[in-house]
Amino acid sequence: MKKFLTKNCWWFYFILTFIISWPVWILGNILLPKDLLNITLIIGAFGPFLASIIILRFTGGIVGIKDWLKTTFNFRVPVTWYLMGAILLPFLLGAIHHCIYLALGGESGIKFNLEWLTYFAYLISTTLLTGGNEEPGWRGYITPVLLSRFNILLVQVIVGTGWALWHLPLYLFGDWGGNDQPFIWLVIYCIPLSMILTWLYYKSSKSIIPVMLLHAGTNVVFRYFPMETNIFDSVNDEFTVIKTIVYWLFAVILFIVSKGTLGYENQGSVRQIKENIPSP
Repeated sequence: MKKFLTKNCWWFYFILTFIISWPVWILGNILLPKDLLNITLIIGAFGPFLASIIILRFTGGIVGIKDWLKTTFNFRVPVTWYLMGAILLPFLLGAIHHCIYLALGGESGIKFNLEWLTYFAYLISTTLLTGGNEEPGWRGYITPVLLSRFNILLVQVIVGTGWALWHLPLYLFGDWGGNDQPFIWLVIYCIPLSMILTWLYYKSSKSIIPVMLLHAGTNVVFRYFPMETNIFDSVNDEFTVIKTIVYWLFAVILFIVSKGTLGYENQGSVRQIKENIPSP
C-alpha cells in the first residue's frame, strides 16, 4: 500500500475523498429525515481532510501526520492574513459582485443593521463544519503535492475540477444550499476560486487557517448583498454568472500581480517541496 500511494497519491487522493464523503451523503439522504440531513452534510465535508490524514498515515506514518499538522495549522502568522481571509477578501468579493449587479441595472436589497454582526457567527461555524474544514485537504495537502509534479495553472484546473466533482452527490441527493445553481457553473468558478485560495495559502506562509476563513467567508458573505431584481430575462442564474465573473477577474489579477506564481515563489524543486510536505 505504501509503495502504491507513494507513486499514485496525487490522483488516488481525489478518489479517496469521494469514497469517504459520497456514501455519507447518499446514505444520509436515504435513511435520515430531511431535518437531520445537516448531520451527514457536516460529516461528509471532512472527507478531503480525512483523505489527507489517511494517505499521510501510510506514506509518512504518525510522525508524518504530526509534522504536516504542525505546518498546516500554523497559527503564528501576521494578523493581517487572518483579517484578509475572514473579512477583507470576502467583503471585497461581495462588494464587487454587487457593484457589477447594480451597474447592470439591478436594485440593491442591502440593509445596514445589527444583522450584519451575525456574519461572524456564520463565519466560525462554516469555517469549522461546512466549508472551511475542507481546506486542509484541498489547499493544505493536495495542492502542494500536485505542485511537485505540474505547473501552477494545471494544478488549479485539477484541484478546482476535483473539488467541484466532489460536490456532485449534494446536487443529486443532498439538501445543500448550493445545489440551486447549474453544476457546470460550479466547475467553472471552482478553478478561479482555487487560485484565490492558493494565493492566500502561500502568502500566509502555508498556514491553512486564513484559507479556511476565506473559504467560509465566500460561502457566507453574499447573504449580506441581496439581489432584489432580475436583470436579464435570458439568464436563469444571474447571481452565479456574476460570481463566476468576479472570481475569474480576481484570480487573473492575482495571477498577473504575482507574476504567475500565486504566491508560490517557485520554492524551487520537487525535492524541496517534498521536504516541506510529508508526502511522496
